[in-house]
Amino acid sequence: MARVVLLFLVLVLLLATAQTGCAPGAAPETVPTAAVEGPTAAPTPVPPTATTPPPAEEPEPTSTPILRLQLSSSAFDPGGEIPVRYTCHGANLSPPLAWSGMPGGTQSLVLLVHDPDSQPPGFVHWVIYNIPPSTTSLPEGVAAEATLPDGTLQGVNDFALFAEEGDTFPGRAPINRVGYDGPCPPAAHRYVFTLYALGATLDVPAESTMSDILGALDGHILAQAELSGVFTPP
Repeated sequence: MARVVLLFLVLVLLLATAQTGCAPGAAPETVPTAAVEGPTAAPTPVPPTATTPPPAEEPEPTSTPILRLQLSSSAFDPGGEIPVRYTCHGANLSPPLAWSGMPGGTQSLVLLVHDPDSQPPGFVHWVIYNIPPSTTSLPEGVAAEATLPDGTLQGVNDFALFAEEGDTFPGRAPINRVGYDGPCPPAAHRYVFTLYALGATLDVPAESTMSDILGALDGHILAQAELSGVFTPP
């Protein structure tokens, strides 16, 4: 009898223990984190943040000036009065001229002089071309010859349209017809001296016209410069 009671008590104890382990709300067994995560993953690289490049710096100004072709005369200022000496009322001499800033590659120079105030406009006073590139000036009183000693050529001016050989101006200077003939207007007129630096030597003969020269220099101009003056007749 005592043995039966002992067995009954053991059974009751086992049942009580089983109920305690499966009771609702009991906390589940904690699983170690390391067992779930496995090996530690390598961190994902973060691309660098894009940055705006700094603005390009302005180039430092050069201390060397940029040269350009310039034409001047010691006889008169730009836009100034041309002395009587260089006109039909004086000695009819070509004025002294000088230039600077000739571009590289210049093979020859051309100088044209016209009167934009004439009627019709554009009366031609001087056509001189194939001036050697080593030349930087023309003296006063260039000879009225078709070919000069250095190979420079001169064309006809518009006085050749009506003046005969041997005719003279009011100041008694001869009318050249080839080379330079000075201003001889009825009232104040402007006179434009245009110098061209060319990348070629013109294949035109001496005593050509301004129209001939303008047609020949097309496509060869490297640079050009202008000088203007005014003459008011006495």
